[in-house]
Amino acid sequence: MSDIAWLDTSPDEERRMRELVKLFSDSSTLDDIGIGQVRDTLSEYLFPATSTVHTRAKYFLFVPWIYAEAARKHSGTAARTRARDTERKLIETMRKDGHTQGLIGRVAGASVNTLPSNLYSAALKRLGIRHDGHQGTSWNISVDPPKGFPARVETGFELSRSEASWLQERILTSAPDTYLAHLVREGLEHDLKTVDSPWDHPALTTAPAAIRGLVEHARLFSLTINGAGLLYNLLLAEKYEKAVTPGDTTYVEYYRDLLDNWANEVSVQSRDISNWDVPAFWAAVNKGRSTPIPLNTKVFVDSWLTAVRTGDAYDSATPTDLRELIADRERVNKGEQSRLNNDRLLKEWSGASGAGRLTYRWSTVQTMVGDIKEGLARATS
Repeated sequence: MSDIAWLDTSPDEERRMRELVKLFSDSSTLDDIGIGQVRDTLSEYLFPATSTVHTRAKYFLFVPWIYAEAARKHSGTAARTRARDTERKLIETMRKDGHTQGLIGRVAGASVNTLPSNLYSAALKRLGIRHDGHQGTSWNISVDPPKGFPARVETGFELSRSEASWLQERILTSAPDTYLAHLVREGLEHDLKTVDSPWDHPALTTAPAAIRGLVEHARLFSLTINGAGLLYNLLLAEKYEKAVTPGDTTYVEYYRDLLDNWANEVSVQSRDISNWDVPAFWAAVNKGRSTPIPLNTKVFVDSWLTAVRTGDAYDSATPTDLRELIADRERVNKGEQSRLNNDRLLKEWSGASGAGRLTYRWSTVQTMVGDIKEGLARATS
């Protein structure tokens, strides 16, 4: 990312630039140019049972504890109602005791619309903790809740040694050949908070070849496709400057700088990009899918990658054909919600939309594995 100079700026300009930096850093999950299926497929292969809406590992215990207890005393709708009421009580308990870092409902409290059980449902199934059958739902958890739960949760989101060990075992058993499993088995000596992306973790060097290969595919896709996201935001910035804020080129200059920096990085890594086996990349992406990545998405990505590999995308601020490639893709992907076609929607643009580098749920993984690491380091209670 390019540096932003703060000298000779008014307070309003400085505030706006700080907001822009924040928006940019939070924008990688947006998908205006329609590459989300590729991103999400790679994320699931690398880090199953994770999601960008997950916050803390302890929910893998909170939810089954609550629902298993409700099922022991009730059945059917009554059990679900009791469990959901208990989830809301747990939120208030955690808020009252100050355990708010990663708390779902931290702001809304018990009135939160989406409960943890909804957000973690698929992940609980993936790890073999929740089983849905003809006889209803059963819960596979061998660790008992602490005394007084859920009215009292003295340790908050901290995992005890036994809890962390149980969750580690669930990952190793349910997803043994994944990068997530490798990290909870071989990567706990390192502090994930200091590792910026999956391909930077030292434990990757000891991972099986299949994992290393998949991570390299993910790294190169993240690097190359980032230019498409930046060019899309430049197109938005140029139109925004004309239609919404005439004379203000702040966004335009910002994205031109980012594109220049991206082009420099791509140039430095041109050998890796040239040697990248793109057909093998697509084979890896489609291997575990029930249906292949849609053809129009593949054609768009391949067209962009060709421009990157031939050097045509290095000066992305000017080539008309690449601008048209990005603009056409956004219009097809977004339809009536296209910002490039709708000035009303353009006015609602926050300053960044899908401009961040893909890291495949890495921030979630950092928290989840970090919670397990800290739990395993605790003395047995």
